Amino acid sequence: MRPRWAKVLLSVVMLLIIVRIALPSIVKWVINDRLAQLEGYYGHVEDVDIALWRGAYQLDALNIMKIESDVPVPFLSVDETDISIDWWAVLEGQIVAEVTMEHPVLNFVSSVSGGEGQMGEGNDWRDVVNDLVPITINRFETHDGEITYLDYNSHPPVDLRLTDTEIVAEGLSTARDENTSDEDELPARLDLYATAQQSGHLEVHMGLDAFDEQPTFDLDLALEDLDADELNDMLRAYAGVDAEGGRVFLYSELSARNGNFEGYVKPMAEGLAIFQFGEDGDFIDLVGDFLVSLVAEIFENHGTDRLAVRVPVSGTFEAVEVDGWAVVGSVLYNAFIEAIQHGVENRGGWRREPRGERSAAR
Repeated sequence: MRPRWAKVLLSVVMLLIIVRIALPSIVKWVINDRLAQLEGYYGHVEDVDIALWRGAYQLDALNIMKIESDVPVPFLSVDETDISIDWWAVLEGQIVAEVTMEHPVLNFVSSVSGGEGQMGEGNDWRDVVNDLVPITINRFETHDGEITYLDYNSHPPVDLRLTDTEIVAEGLSTARDENTSDEDELPARLDLYATAQQSGHLEVHMGLDAFDEQPTFDLDLALEDLDADELNDMLRAYAGVDAEGGRVFLYSELSARNGNFEGYVKPMAEGLAIFQFGEDGDFIDLVGDFLVSLVAEIFENHGTDRLAVRVPVSGTFEAVEVDGWAVVGSVLYNAFIEAIQHGVENRGGWRREPRGERSAAR
């Protein structure tokens, strides 16, 4: 007759095997139950895999859709989401997670057929993340992602997109010390790289405090070498003009503290061609293109063929303030005195990572 302890051990082993077999189904049911309770949206996970040996689980085919809507694309779809314990942090006494998403696609959609759009409204998505990842996230990555803005009601329809999007955020579990001044380095960092339309190169770099209830960050953004004609659907739909040539650039720095922010936005174009004699189009469109082209010709810097403006912005996230006279002054300065230069200005000392280090971040 087997010793009692052997029977107990065998029972425990059998119980663990049963739990291990049932665990993916249980986790899948819990996650889908939570996603089904979203306000105005419905979420579903196709499958869940558990890797106990590394304290991880994977969500396969995560989809979140707008309900009672004619929007033809999901709000969010992710091929695979890996959620695992950061064991290096465990050695330092922290229990935190690392999250990696493969091919996430986030679709923002303007109103469709006169109904509501799809902007993620109505939900505190932080609560959803907390339900999916019940411990603090320290590192977050996405690979081969896409972010789109779609307007099916405009004429022509507008399709703006970022592709090949790579995001790395680190230090999200680290709180800034109460005695830390605004000038000191923020504890978390986020870096984003993406292709805008087909030709543009986008970089965004942030230092942030993920624990502050109000947005607290230093940000710089650089969009470069975007062929202007790739924006023609948007230009025709919203401005009634189109571009025949040229490149578009956009630079910005923003700093946010205590519910307030300040910074600037610096859009510019080089070699911009709006009107060409002999192009197709009705008379009104041709006149509009001609007038816009004339204004651009007057106010571009003729030494560099650069049309640019620096727009100071400040205020709260509910009310943005723009210095109109500063905008006019910068247009005139660029046109008749000295061309506004490419790049972020680093007024606050926030240094963006050199482009050559992109591969290391990826």
